[in-house]
Amino acid sequence: MHEIYSKTAPEVDFSQVKRIEGFATIQSEYSAYLSDESKLSAKPFDYLFFPKSEGELAAVLRTLNAQKVPFTVAGARTGLVGGCVPQEGVLISLEFLDKVLDVYRDEPSGEWRITAQTSVSLKNLDSMLRIKQMPLLEQSPDEAIRRHYAQFREDPAQYFYPPDPTEMSASLGGSVVTNASGARTYRYGPTRAWVRGMRVFLVNGEYLDIPRGKYFASPEGQFIVYDSNGAAKAITIPDYPQPRTKSTAGFYTAPKMDLIDLFIGSEGVLGIVTSVDVALLRREDKVSIIQFVDSDEQAVTMADTLRSEGRIQLDFLEFYSGNALDLLRRLQCEEPSTVGMPPIPEDAKAALFIEMSFDPHQADLDFSTLEAVINSCGGSLERSWAGYESRELDRFKVFRHMIPETINSIIAERKKQYPGIHKLGTDMAVPDGHMREMWDLYRSSCEELKLEWCAFGHIGNNHIHVNILPRNLEELEKGMQLYGIFAQRAVELGGSVSAEHGIGKIKAKFLKVMFTPGQIDQMRRVKKALDPHGLLNPNDIFPVEVVA
Repeated sequence: MHEIYSKTAPEVDFSQVKRIEGFATIQSEYSAYLSDESKLSAKPFDYLFFPKSEGELAAVLRTLNAQKVPFTVAGARTGLVGGCVPQEGVLISLEFLDKVLDVYRDEPSGEWRITAQTSVSLKNLDSMLRIKQMPLLEQSPDEAIRRHYAQFREDPAQYFYPPDPTEMSASLGGSVVTNASGARTYRYGPTRAWVRGMRVFLVNGEYLDIPRGKYFASPEGQFIVYDSNGAAKAITIPDYPQPRTKSTAGFYTAPKMDLIDLFIGSEGVLGIVTSVDVALLRREDKVSIIQFVDSDEQAVTMADTLRSEGRIQLDFLEFYSGNALDLLRRLQCEEPSTVGMPPIPEDAKAALFIEMSFDPHQADLDFSTLEAVINSCGGSLERSWAGYESRELDRFKVFRHMIPETINSIIAERKKQYPGIHKLGTDMAVPDGHMREMWDLYRSSCEELKLEWCAFGHIGNNHIHVNILPRNLEELEKGMQLYGIFAQRAVELGGSVSAEHGIGKIKAKFLKVMFTPGQIDQMRRVKKALDPHGLLNPNDIFPVEVVA
């Protein structure tokens, strides 16, 4: 069916919702809410709300909608494109919607699934699944929820949630509305592949319960949403094709698409996700390997060869450029305990980071195929780090995350002298067969302009993050111009200007590189159908001017 009816939340007195009034007070006492990991700064706004329930959220939404007050929604504030950074009106923090609501086995699919509110962090979710401890479920007044939880604990297998964004302090709901991906996307796909249901609050304070597989676009490409009074809104989905690679640029669309997929990756501009159902997967034993090589070019060649070797199934295939390793070497010298790994070999000029399943009870682990691939590219497994115990795997993850964290700290320090500076991190992906061309363009362009830069990330998905670290405002401008060149070329090759971070406020102008004015108007009409006055997350993805 393509028709869905919204529901009303329990009535709550708006005056009972916790709020902070006045920008001066928010600046002095709640400064963390004025930015996200993009380091974009907020402009003055009037109120900061902290709803503690869906009823309180609905009360806030009804009031703001009636008064036509624009509002921005924030979760864990780990985004990289300024999406939750308010520029006017009101900020709503969802941080108190942080409860796991159920864990259950879906018999038709055989999947274990978990229902959680939007602000449960991915880190906490992973921890709870590891130890199977969810006290709120054990104490639930709902007998069915208690029974589901007991069945889950009795299952001898261990389970995990496959999406693995770099920043595990991100919220579950935030990862859904951005369709977050990460390293394990190489094997398991992005967040979209694991979402089985969601609750979405609309700007009028009513909500939709959307299970996957129930509501599909009509042959004409429409959904019909009825409000509680029976009034209908027609949503006509865009008809542009999707890029031939991972992408979070613009709204997802496809013929006869599932309604749930319209909200996944929409960056929160169509509705506020308050809870989600996601599928879990049986946990396997893993081995992580960091393979050091002689050059960036050798790493690119080795990555291509590993991808084409059908006998090897990797969870992820990640890249460290030579200058990324140099950053970590300096960090090791200055703060050895921060990195928590052996010294990086001096002769290592680049590296690949891989993970794969293995059987720890096998007497002799067979890495012969992997070794043959590495040898064929001029490498050697003897120049690698490997680990399989949980403590070692955690250390490897910390090592991987230290690069973006170190870059962020460098930019934060430079902002003290040049407040307008921010990091420039590419987020483009291209179809198979074009990674080397993009890499050559990245490297030669940055070196020609003598910019400080380093590269890392998801080479297995043809998605390398090139981070430009401007040392002054002139270099920032050069970097922005270069970013535009990179985006244009990625699109020409059939790729995306944003593979995982989204558009937000910072990258809105790059949407025009990837989509025609007519296609962007199609997106705006979807926005207008669900948010007629452009109140929700204004200026995210595209400006809020009214569509004729």
